[in-house]
Amino acid sequence: MHMDTDHYTKLKITGIRIYRFDIPLRDIFQIATMSITEANNVLIKIETNEGIDGWGEGAPFHALVGETQEITFAAAKEFRPLLTGRNPLAIDAIVHLMDAHLPHNTTLKSAIDMALYDIAAKVAGLPLYAFLGGEKRKMETDMTVGIFTPEEAAEKALAIKKMGFNMIKVKLGLNAKDDYMRLKNIREAVGEEAALRIDANQGWDRMTAKRNLDSYVDFNIEFCEQPCRAHDIDGMKYVSHNTTIPVMADESLFSVDNAMELIRQDVAPYYNIKLSKSGGIHNAIKIAHLAEAGYIPSMVGCMSETRLGLSAAAHFGLSSSILQFFDLDSHLEHSIDPVEGGMYVEKGVIHVPEEPGIGATPDKDFLKRTEEIK
Repeated sequence: MHMDTDHYTKLKITGIRIYRFDIPLRDIFQIATMSITEANNVLIKIETNEGIDGWGEGAPFHALVGETQEITFAAAKEFRPLLTGRNPLAIDAIVHLMDAHLPHNTTLKSAIDMALYDIAAKVAGLPLYAFLGGEKRKMETDMTVGIFTPEEAAEKALAIKKMGFNMIKVKLGLNAKDDYMRLKNIREAVGEEAALRIDANQGWDRMTAKRNLDSYVDFNIEFCEQPCRAHDIDGMKYVSHNTTIPVMADESLFSVDNAMELIRQDVAPYYNIKLSKSGGIHNAIKIAHLAEAGYIPSMVGCMSETRLGLSAAAHFGLSSSILQFFDLDSHLEHSIDPVEGGMYVEKGVIHVPEEPGIGATPDKDFLKRTEEIK
């Protein structure tokens, strides 16, 4: 839908609807800092006076972002009166307003930001990636093996390979012996062709990280995400400069300020940018620009979003050539798929919709059964 200038200036947010978006998982998802059995997400619908609606989703991982589902609901209620009546196309002003009102709460802000970009791209009549100045190119995602026994992990990795994935991400960080055997068994099971990525989710101190990574050299690891605690920048820098496996900053990288500091201190050669950490697409683009300026190839990651939130992340992934790695697989852990349209993954390759906006909406029948937070 295209608009003339008069309509553009008169476009207003008339309502922000908040939904409890609970998605059961196939297995317990265990990482070094937490485990979940269900994705307790938040779904946001922004309505306008022109009948153009935007959808957004956030998936709070409390141990990583400091938010629970109930906290996202409370924050959404805070923003509802602040944003109602504003022009949804003034994304920069709205993001600054949200950041000034609540400095944290990045997961909820990312859901609102996502819905605003959905509206803006619909107004422009463009798929979101084109609205962001991107173009279609091949995006290949990994699929994640959570923390299972070494034997179970090998079985799961082999199943992932048989699904056509060329990249497997392995969660580590609880027990050094199990971590080693997990990787050894997985590499033996999948052979040498599959790329292996590992993620310690802050599970190690610097010396443990160095010792472990040195022991993994024969497993041909592509990179290691977040070996040390989020605030242990010196520790991560030490690991990065003293091991041969490249380090990727994840939990240490939320904001533009974090990105600047990581570049200044030469902490890690790779970044993991997630909408739920940056507060949405607007700030994620700023981080990607900094990564490009610092020559830091970056990954677009996820928490536990459905294909709705992942679709927005995939569109963002096409917006910059510095975004070279993709970890957009969380929907494959879900036991149901409550989304119409949207991105999908085929043999590890991400396909992004061409409809205006994000191109994904919640399933209508699922939405009818979903609790709306008043």
